[in-house]
Amino acid sequence: MIYLLAFISILLGAVAQYFLKMGMMHWELKGPIGDILKSGLSNYYLWGGLFCYGVSLLFWLYVLSRMELSKAYPMVSLGYVITLLIGYFLLNEPLNPSKIAGILLIVAGVCFIARG
Repeated sequence: MIYLLAFISILLGAVAQYFLKMGMMHWELKGPIGDILKSGLSNYYLWGGLFCYGVSLLFWLYVLSRMELSKAYPMVSLGYVITLLIGYFLLNEPLNPSKIAGILLIVAGVCFIARG
């Protein structure tokens, strides 16, 4: 159960990155400072990203209260994998052999640490 909660926390962190990326793509950063701030404060993608980070933090704090730090923290690197996949599937970012090899190395490393 604790591994599922850790995964949910990590997934929410990756989803937060997606929302923040989308928010920055929709945030008009030109013009008077008042218009820039208004555009940022009304940007639902940015708020969605911050919300996901907040919920992720709550899950992560619970995970840390129940799991060894040396096992929990390396699992955070799975966020890189999830974020890369989100970028590929939702943002049409390229996926090449180097990125695939990196994903495999990260996953293998997390598996080794979790078993150790």
